[in-house]
Amino acid sequence: MVTITDSYTVIPNEPTPDGRLWLTDMDQVVRVRCLPTIYIYKPKQCQENAIETLKNSLSKILVQYYPMAGRLCYTEGARLELNLNAKGAILLEAQTTNTIHDYGDFSPSDFTKELVPLIDYNQPIEDIPLLSVQLTRFKNNDEAFAIGIAFFHQLSDGLGAIRFINSWAKVARGETLEDNELPFLDRTLLKFSHTPLAPRFEHMELKPLPLIVGRKDASEEKKKKNSGTLLTLSAEQVEELKKKANEYNMKKKGCRGFSRFEAIGAHLWRCASKARELGENQESVVRFNADIRTRMIPPLPKNYFGNALTQTAAKGYVGEITSKPLGYVSKIIREATEIVTDEFIRSQIDVIRGFEHLDDARALFLGAVGDNFPYFGNPNFHLTSWMSMPVYEADFGWGKPDYFGMANLFPHDRAVILLSPDEDGSILVCLHFQIAHLELFKKFFYEDI
Repeated sequence: MVTITDSYTVIPNEPTPDGRLWLTDMDQVVRVRCLPTIYIYKPKQCQENAIETLKNSLSKILVQYYPMAGRLCYTEGARLELNLNAKGAILLEAQTTNTIHDYGDFSPSDFTKELVPLIDYNQPIEDIPLLSVQLTRFKNNDEAFAIGIAFFHQLSDGLGAIRFINSWAKVARGETLEDNELPFLDRTLLKFSHTPLAPRFEHMELKPLPLIVGRKDASEEKKKKNSGTLLTLSAEQVEELKKKANEYNMKKKGCRGFSRFEAIGAHLWRCASKARELGENQESVVRFNADIRTRMIPPLPKNYFGNALTQTAAKGYVGEITSKPLGYVSKIIREATEIVTDEFIRSQIDVIRGFEHLDDARALFLGAVGDNFPYFGNPNFHLTSWMSMPVYEADFGWGKPDYFGMANLFPHDRAVILLSPDEDGSILVCLHFQIAHLELFKKFFYEDI
């Protein structure tokens, strides 16, 4: 059980711009919710003033990241904007009756989620803080503590969020941000102006997802419970997966080697397809996001703070996914990545703009258990890669985090791939999967390497 002992509203310690901040179409279609993540710290000595360090440095970093101190508001057609009213972020101090060992490996669960601020989404959106942070101390341990982050996705994608956290940590250490570390906040770079709208691709990533053969909807699958688990791939296992994938690739003249994401993503898709024991003619789609910062013409600034992701998808039949070489499946994933060009991105934005009401567009992009949302679970899968994100640079003055990960459990089948805190080339896979198929998934995950 977690008890909140103190609560603070932290505002920028200098005046910041006011007015409204326009949000892009990509900001509009992400979930109007916070993404809960946790950092675990085990300092060598007790940090009695940790909450003061966080409070003072947060008030400073909010001057540069002033949109985070604002609030969301709706305009016409359910479109969102940021009200730059400097109402502030929320910082909580908490104590749990559980020891650090009670949380095990901090796999995502309702238990772990207690370490992140609880957000009341029933109140008007204009009243909900866009950033809430919770420092939780564990029972019988004066040194270790958790920092839980609840960060509204409309503010930015994961890369922007991690850059904010790392900049905050740098300020907490008493250091000054370099010019190239300051956020680029002008989102009008993605405010394309043209008529008529002209989608130019099939956009499979926005098509209805396949259902289990013989089913008329996904209602039966939505009822099944999921569980979260952490799986580890050593550096040697990662290289072995890439080697297996490239054995197929080497037969094709001029083909470059598969990336870690392509090889690991293909392996995860195969494991999911095998574990579910579906028929060979069952269609399956894997969806994932691609960073558009370097894909746009001209490229977005490296420090662009906002949602710079576009969704893409790969499709195959269970029979080919499970029986053909790993490189064949990696190739399907690569093709879904390579299609994301400047033209593709602009075309997808035109699709979003074609909706009279943005709630209908959000339903295309999101996976949830509600009737109005697609279901990314069985027979489909969702991949997220955080391997390029420097998540372990969040040193607030008491050392790097011993763990970083997701706190909440997704209601559909999903894998988040990220680097291990050991920084030895190993990989963590944060897996959300139906309990009925989880053990088989784990069996294939290691046996097939």
